[in-house]
Amino acid sequence: MSSERLYRTEGIVIRRRDQGEADRVLTLCTPQGKIEVIAKGVRKVRSRKAGHVELFSRSSFVVARVPHSWDIVSQAETVEPHALLREDLTRGAYARYVVELLDRFFAQDEGGPALFDLLDHTLTWLCQERDLDLVARFYEQCLLGLAGFRPELFRCVGEHHTIVSLPRESPTELRPYGLDPERGGVLCPECYEACRAVRAVVPLSPAVLRFLQECQRGPYTRLRGQQFAPTLHTEAERVMQHYVTYHLERGVRSGAFLRQLREVERR
Repeated sequence: MSSERLYRTEGIVIRRRDQGEADRVLTLCTPQGKIEVIAKGVRKVRSRKAGHVELFSRSSFVVARVPHSWDIVSQAETVEPHALLREDLTRGAYARYVVELLDRFFAQDEGGPALFDLLDHTLTWLCQERDLDLVARFYEQCLLGLAGFRPELFRCVGEHHTIVSLPRESPTELRPYGLDPERGGVLCPECYEACRAVRAVVPLSPAVLRFLQECQRGPYTRLRGQQFAPTLHTEAERVMQHYVTYHLERGVRSGAFLRQLREVERR
Protein backbone atom coordinates (compact mmCIF):
# COMPACT_ATOMS: atom_id res chain seq x y z
CA MET A 1 0.00 0.00 0.00
CA SER A 2 1.08 3.57 -0.59
CA SER A 3 2.07 6.09 2.08
CA GLU A 4 -1.08 8.19 1.47
CA ARG A 5 -3.19 8.73 4.55
CA LEU A 6 -6.35 7.48 2.80
CA TYR A 7 -6.45 4.34 0.70
CA ARG A 8 -9.15 2.34 -1.04
CA THR A 9 -9.53 -1.40 -1.01
CA GLU A 10 -12.13 -4.06 -1.47
CA GLY A 11 -12.42 -6.48 1.41
CA ILE A 12 -14.44 -9.45 2.63
CA VAL A 13 -15.33 -9.40 6.33
CA ILE A 14 -14.10 -12.67 7.82
CA ARG A 15 -14.25 -11.75 11.52
CA ARG A 16 -15.75 -9.04 13.71
CA ARG A 17 -15.44 -8.19 17.38
CA ASP A 18 -16.86 -5.39 19.50
CA GLN A 19 -14.55 -2.65 20.75
CA GLY A 20 -15.54 -0.06 23.33
CA GLU A 21 -19.14 1.12 23.48
CA ALA A 22 -19.94 1.51 19.78
CA ASP A 23 -16.99 0.43 17.64
CA ARG A 24 -16.20 -2.83 15.90
CA VAL A 25 -12.85 -4.28 14.82
CA LEU A 26 -13.05 -5.99 11.44
CA THR A 27 -10.72 -8.60 10.00
CA LEU A 28 -10.76 -8.26 6.23
CA CYS A 29 -9.44 -10.44 3.43
CA THR A 30 -8.32 -7.98 0.77
CA PRO A 31 -6.39 -8.28 -2.51
CA GLN A 32 -3.41 -6.84 -0.58
CA GLY A 33 -3.62 -9.37 2.25
CA LYS A 34 -5.42 -9.95 5.53
CA ILE A 35 -5.81 -6.76 7.58
CA GLU A 36 -7.55 -5.48 10.70
CA VAL A 37 -9.39 -2.15 10.71
CA ILE A 38 -11.79 -0.43 13.08
CA ALA A 39 -15.25 0.85 12.17
CA LYS A 40 -16.00 3.72 14.55
CA GLY A 41 -19.56 4.03 15.85
CA VAL A 42 -20.80 1.19 13.65
CA ARG A 43 -22.85 -0.36 16.48
CA LYS A 44 -24.94 2.78 16.90
CA VAL A 45 -28.53 2.46 15.69
CA ARG A 46 -28.16 5.25 13.11
CA SER A 47 -24.77 4.21 11.75
CA ARG A 48 -24.73 4.36 7.96
CA LYS A 49 -21.81 1.92 7.75
CA ALA A 50 -23.42 -0.89 9.77
CA GLY A 51 -25.11 -2.63 6.84
CA HIS A 52 -21.93 -2.58 4.78
CA VAL A 53 -19.66 -4.40 7.25
CA GLU A 54 -21.69 -7.55 7.86
CA LEU A 55 -19.91 -10.87 8.21
CA PHE A 56 -19.13 -12.46 4.78
CA SER A 57 -19.92 -9.21 2.92
CA ARG A 58 -17.65 -8.04 0.14
CA SER A 59 -17.45 -4.26 0.36
CA SER A 60 -15.49 -1.35 -1.02
CA PHE A 61 -13.70 0.59 1.72
CA VAL A 62 -12.05 3.95 2.10
CA VAL A 63 -9.67 3.59 5.02
CA ALA A 64 -7.64 6.17 6.95
CA ARG A 65 -4.16 5.03 7.89
CA VAL A 66 -3.31 5.44 11.60
CA PRO A 67 0.28 4.85 12.79
CA HIS A 68 0.66 2.35 15.65
CA SER A 69 -3.08 1.55 15.76
CA TRP A 70 -5.91 0.12 13.70
CA ASP A 71 -6.63 1.88 10.44
CA ILE A 72 -10.07 3.51 10.52
CA VAL A 73 -12.90 2.77 8.09
CA SER A 74 -13.94 6.13 6.66
CA GLN A 75 -16.43 4.85 4.07
CA ALA A 76 -17.91 1.46 3.20
CA GLU A 77 -20.20 0.35 0.41
CA THR A 78 -21.45 -3.18 -0.20
CA VAL A 79 -20.38 -4.84 -3.44
CA GLU A 80 -21.79 -8.34 -2.76
CA PRO A 81 -23.63 -9.01 0.53
CA HIS A 82 -23.64 -12.84 0.40
CA ALA A 83 -26.79 -12.38 2.49
CA LEU A 84 -27.94 -16.01 2.30
CA LEU A 85 -24.93 -17.04 4.37
CA ARG A 86 -26.35 -15.06 7.31
CA GLU A 87 -29.93 -16.23 6.75
CA ASP A 88 -29.41 -19.97 6.21
CA LEU A 89 -27.94 -21.79 9.21
CA THR A 90 -26.34 -24.63 7.25
CA ARG A 91 -24.84 -22.46 4.52
CA GLY A 92 -23.66 -20.05 7.17
CA ALA A 93 -21.94 -22.87 9.06
CA TYR A 94 -19.99 -23.82 5.93
CA ALA A 95 -19.08 -20.15 5.41
CA ARG A 96 -17.81 -19.87 8.99
CA TYR A 97 -15.62 -22.92 8.40
CA VAL A 98 -14.25 -21.38 5.21
CA VAL A 99 -13.31 -18.05 6.80
CA GLU A 100 -11.91 -19.64 9.97
CA LEU A 101 -9.63 -21.84 7.89
CA LEU A 102 -8.32 -18.77 6.08
CA ASP A 103 -7.89 -16.89 9.36
CA ARG A 104 -5.90 -19.76 10.89
CA PHE A 105 -3.53 -20.34 7.97
CA PHE A 106 -2.83 -16.71 7.06
CA ALA A 107 -1.39 -14.11 9.44
CA GLN A 108 -1.76 -10.33 9.32
CA ASP A 109 -0.76 -8.86 5.92
CA GLU A 110 -0.46 -12.33 4.35
CA GLY A 111 -2.47 -13.38 1.30
CA GLY A 112 -3.03 -11.58 -1.96
CA PRO A 113 -5.29 -11.39 -5.02
CA ALA A 114 -5.49 -15.18 -5.50
CA LEU A 115 -6.63 -15.73 -1.91
CA PHE A 116 -9.17 -12.89 -2.14
CA ASP A 117 -10.61 -14.29 -5.37
CA LEU A 118 -10.76 -17.82 -3.93
CA LEU A 119 -12.69 -16.64 -0.89
CA ASP A 120 -15.05 -14.49 -2.96
CA HIS A 121 -15.83 -17.33 -5.37
CA THR A 122 -16.26 -19.83 -2.53
CA LEU A 123 -18.75 -17.66 -0.64
CA THR A 124 -20.68 -17.16 -3.88
CA TRP A 125 -20.76 -20.93 -4.49
CA LEU A 126 -21.96 -21.50 -0.92
CA CYS A 127 -24.88 -19.19 -1.71
CA GLN A 128 -25.75 -20.98 -4.96
CA GLU A 129 -24.70 -24.62 -4.95
CA ARG A 130 -26.44 -27.71 -3.60
CA ASP A 131 -23.34 -29.82 -2.89
CA LEU A 132 -21.79 -27.71 -0.16
CA ASP A 133 -19.37 -30.48 0.77
CA LEU A 134 -17.87 -30.36 -2.71
CA VAL A 135 -17.37 -26.61 -2.34
CA ALA A 136 -15.63 -27.14 1.02
CA ARG A 137 -13.31 -29.89 -0.25
CA PHE A 138 -12.33 -27.93 -3.36
CA TYR A 139 -11.71 -24.82 -1.23
CA GLU A 140 -9.50 -26.77 1.20
CA GLN A 141 -7.18 -27.95 -1.55
CA CYS A 142 -6.91 -24.47 -3.08
CA LEU A 143 -6.38 -22.74 0.27
CA LEU A 144 -3.74 -25.24 1.37
CA GLY A 145 -1.96 -24.70 -1.93
CA LEU A 146 -1.85 -20.93 -1.42
CA ALA A 147 -0.69 -21.40 2.18
CA GLY A 148 2.11 -23.78 1.18
CA PHE A 149 0.56 -26.86 2.82
CA ARG A 150 -1.14 -28.57 -0.11
CA PRO A 151 -0.84 -32.37 0.34
CA GLU A 152 1.09 -34.30 -2.29
CA LEU A 153 -1.53 -36.64 -3.75
CA PHE A 154 0.10 -37.72 -7.01
CA ARG A 155 3.36 -39.23 -5.72
CA CYS A 156 4.03 -41.44 -2.69
CA VAL A 157 5.82 -39.49 0.06
CA GLY A 158 7.07 -42.72 1.66
CA GLU A 159 10.06 -44.86 0.83
CA HIS A 160 8.96 -45.73 -2.70
CA HIS A 161 8.49 -42.18 -4.07
CA THR A 162 6.45 -43.68 -6.89
CA ILE A 163 3.82 -41.90 -8.95
CA VAL A 164 0.34 -42.76 -7.70
CA SER A 165 -1.54 -44.19 -10.66
CA LEU A 166 -5.19 -45.14 -10.19
CA PRO A 167 -7.06 -47.08 -12.89
CA ARG A 168 -10.12 -45.33 -14.28
CA GLU A 169 -12.42 -48.22 -13.33
CA SER A 170 -13.22 -49.93 -10.00
CA PRO A 171 -10.84 -48.02 -7.69
CA THR A 172 -12.65 -49.58 -4.70
CA GLU A 173 -11.05 -52.92 -5.52
CA LEU A 174 -7.56 -51.58 -4.89
CA ARG A 175 -5.76 -51.80 -1.57
CA PRO A 176 -6.06 -48.77 0.73
CA TYR A 177 -3.60 -45.93 0.58
CA GLY A 178 -2.57 -43.76 3.50
CA LEU A 179 -2.22 -40.06 4.26
CA ASP A 180 0.80 -38.96 6.27
CA PRO A 181 0.47 -35.29 7.33
CA GLU A 182 3.99 -35.24 8.77
CA ARG A 183 5.52 -36.05 5.39
CA GLY A 184 2.84 -34.03 3.63
CA GLY A 185 0.99 -36.42 1.42
CA VAL A 186 -0.19 -39.82 0.26
CA LEU A 187 1.44 -43.18 0.92
CA CYS A 188 1.22 -45.99 -1.63
CA PRO A 189 -0.37 -49.24 -0.35
CA GLU A 190 3.03 -50.78 0.42
CA CYS A 191 4.25 -47.77 2.40
CA TYR A 192 0.91 -47.45 4.17
CA GLU A 193 1.07 -51.09 5.24
CA ALA A 194 4.53 -50.46 6.72
CA CYS A 195 3.41 -47.26 8.48
CA ARG A 196 -0.16 -48.03 9.53
CA ALA A 197 0.87 -48.32 13.19
CA VAL A 198 2.08 -44.70 13.15
CA ARG A 199 -0.54 -42.61 14.91
CA ALA A 200 -0.41 -39.67 12.49
CA VAL A 201 -1.03 -41.87 9.44
CA VAL A 202 -4.67 -42.42 8.46
CA PRO A 203 -6.15 -44.75 5.82
CA LEU A 204 -7.26 -43.31 2.50
CA SER A 205 -9.49 -45.26 0.14
CA PRO A 206 -8.65 -45.22 -3.59
CA ALA A 207 -12.02 -43.58 -4.37
CA VAL A 208 -11.40 -40.69 -1.99
CA LEU A 209 -7.81 -40.33 -3.18
CA ARG A 210 -9.10 -39.93 -6.73
CA PHE A 211 -11.71 -37.42 -5.56
CA LEU A 212 -9.11 -35.29 -3.75
CA GLN A 213 -6.83 -35.47 -6.79
CA GLU A 214 -9.69 -34.14 -8.90
CA CYS A 215 -10.19 -31.30 -6.41
CA GLN A 216 -6.54 -30.36 -6.84
CA ARG A 217 -6.77 -30.51 -10.62
CA GLY A 218 -9.86 -28.29 -10.71
CA PRO A 219 -11.39 -26.09 -11.87
CA TYR A 220 -14.54 -26.07 -9.79
CA THR A 221 -16.73 -25.64 -12.86
CA ARG A 222 -15.58 -29.06 -14.08
CA LEU A 223 -16.38 -30.76 -10.77
CA ARG A 224 -19.76 -29.19 -10.08
CA GLY A 225 -21.61 -31.29 -12.66
CA GLN A 226 -20.47 -34.60 -11.17
CA GLN A 227 -22.30 -36.66 -8.55
CA PHE A 228 -20.38 -37.76 -5.45
CA ALA A 229 -21.71 -40.22 -2.89
CA PRO A 230 -22.31 -39.01 0.69
CA THR A 231 -19.98 -41.74 1.99
CA LEU A 232 -17.18 -40.35 -0.18
CA HIS A 233 -17.72 -36.87 1.27
CA THR A 234 -17.73 -38.28 4.81
CA GLU A 235 -14.35 -39.96 4.40
CA ALA A 236 -12.83 -37.02 2.52
CA GLU A 237 -13.90 -34.67 5.30
CA ARG A 238 -12.45 -36.96 7.97
CA VAL A 239 -9.12 -37.24 6.16
CA MET A 240 -8.82 -33.50 5.53
CA GLN A 241 -9.88 -32.69 9.10
CA HIS A 242 -7.00 -34.86 10.30
CA TYR A 243 -4.54 -33.22 7.89
CA VAL A 244 -5.60 -29.66 8.74
CA THR A 245 -5.61 -30.30 12.49
CA TYR A 246 -2.10 -31.72 12.33
CA HIS A 247 -0.69 -28.64 10.60
CA LEU A 248 -2.61 -26.09 12.67
CA GLU A 249 -1.85 -28.03 15.87
CA ARG A 250 -5.47 -27.45 16.89
CA GLY A 251 -8.95 -28.23 15.65
CA VAL A 252 -11.14 -25.88 13.63
CA ARG A 253 -14.05 -24.98 15.90
CA SER A 254 -16.48 -24.13 13.11
CA GLY A 255 -15.74 -27.49 11.49
CA ALA A 256 -16.79 -29.29 14.69
CA PHE A 257 -19.96 -27.20 14.84
CA LEU A 258 -20.73 -28.00 11.21
CA ARG A 259 -20.48 -31.74 11.86
CA GLN A 260 -22.75 -31.43 14.92
CA LEU A 261 -25.27 -29.46 12.88
CA ARG A 262 -25.37 -32.10 10.15
CA GLU A 263 -25.85 -34.82 12.76
CA VAL A 264 -28.84 -32.97 14.21
CA GLU A 265 -30.32 -32.52 10.72
CA ARG A 266 -29.99 -36.26 10.00
CA ARG A 267 -32.03 -37.05 13.12
